[in-house]
Amino acid sequence: MARIPEQYRNQRVGLEGYRVLNLDLDGVCADYRAAIAEYVVRTRGANPYELGTNDDYHFYTAPGWPIANVEDYLAVHRAAEEDHLYATMPVIPGAPQALRDLSDAHVHIRIVTHRLFVNGQHRFVVSDTAQWLDDNKIPYMSLCFTGLKDSIGATIHIDDAPHNIEVLRDAGQHVVVFDQPYNRNLEGPRLLGWGGDAVEKLLQWFDQWPQVSETAGADCP
Repeated sequence: MARIPEQYRNQRVGLEGYRVLNLDLDGVCADYRAAIAEYVVRTRGANPYELGTNDDYHFYTAPGWPIANVEDYLAVHRAAEEDHLYATMPVIPGAPQALRDLSDAHVHIRIVTHRLFVNGQHRFVVSDTAQWLDDNKIPYMSLCFTGLKDSIGATIHIDDAPHNIEVLRDAGQHVVVFDQPYNRNLEGPRLLGWGGDAVEKLLQWFDQWPQVSETAGADCP
């Protein structure tokens, strides 16, 4: 039987222990920005060298994107979904292998993603998401579609979206920030990428949550 730290005894999963990971997809495992960039270049004639930076979480407030406002963004996103955005997104380097390593270490990986925010398209959003996970050989034990991430507890959450991180922390949850330009004002612990010591550090943080901000991982080539 796995040794379960006292603070996590109420999170035991199966026979192996307590390591429950709530894992976001977009901006953590899947490169949503690159996928949307490819779509607007292909369908709107945008110059790929003139697209905006990644310094703002919202595309419609970030300079340099051919997206005028939130309504325009939702129209672009809906059309990209219909074009099977979620089945074809680039994977963030190193994520599949790191997650397989975590799964081999008896981490219960639960995918928690807020992808069902456009009505009428849920059937292929769910299907394309599952296809993408299988195609990239990403292991998981459950797949949850929800925007209310603070309603699903875990030992550790990994997320990139500032509003999700803040809500989860306000609810007393342990959150690792997956590094993106738009979240660098937030305190860690932080993953810089899925390479380097990312897996080792995450396993340490499952056993003992750091008392100070720590940084782990490195961008994979």
